[in-house]
Amino acid sequence: MKIIVLGILLSFSSLKVYSETIIDVLAIVGKNKTEVSTLIGAPSSCSQSKHGEKCQFPKGETEIVFIKGKADWITIEAIDNIPFGQVALETIGLKSLPPSFKNGFSMRWSGLSGLYEVSLFKGEKNSDYAYIKAYTK
Repeated sequence: MKIIVLGILLSFSSLKVYSETIIDVLAIVGKNKTEVSTLIGAPSSCSQSKHGEKCQFPKGETEIVFIKGKADWITIEAIDNIPFGQVALETIGLKSLPPSFKNGFSMRWSGLSGLYEVSLFKGEKNSDYAYIKAYTK
């Protein structure tokens, strides 16, 4: 009986790890670099890309392309320990909803929380990274 109770407690404690928000995407979408830095810390580096300034942020191993000065394309790499599935959305501040497209390597949502497109990619065992296009294709 003690083993069963211990197993149940361990299951609930592991759920807590997965429900922790790594980056709240909706809080940073559309913000300028100064506003994003206030929310998730200063970028570790920035460079110019053909679409706009691209910055790497240590929090969540996040890369953001600022298109027309606003956070638009967001890549979050620090989800390697999160199981590959729609519940991974919760770790980036989004609702866990069924994807509009799914195969063995990726899931995609269109129009989720007003975002243009959200994609989740599978790693070797769990999720690999999430890619969010807020406004621009």
